[in-house]
Amino acid sequence: MKFYIPILFLFLNLTLNAQSKSIYEICKSEIASYCQGVTPTKARILQCLLEKGKDLSESCEIAQKTLGDAMKAKSQGLCKEDVSEHCRWIIPGGGRILKCLFKHEAEISNACNAILNEP
Repeated sequence: MKFYIPILFLFLNLTLNAQSKSIYEICKSEIASYCQGVTPTKARILQCLLEKGKDLSESCEIAQKTLGDAMKAKSQGLCKEDVSEHCRWIIPGGGRILKCLFKHEAEISNACNAILNEP
């Protein structure tokens, strides 16, 4: 039982750290390695890390998951129709829905586009 307590505190610390710092700060080295030339918006960086990121640090993985969950919750209503219209056959996971929305960026709603291009 003594072994689990420090791990729990480490996990909570990493999770809180991921929430207080931006993904740009937490994943700085991973973004430099895998996402050079990617427009620095949260959705594009997230999609890049999901698609190309390998051997991410633990804190970057947590930041990526935290941002992904937050963006998913935020975009549920605003991008729902766009996903249904343009990406209905895409299997979710690994950034595939984001990639599809970026592919159809010129055709999606302004509200969904605003989420995808949030700095």
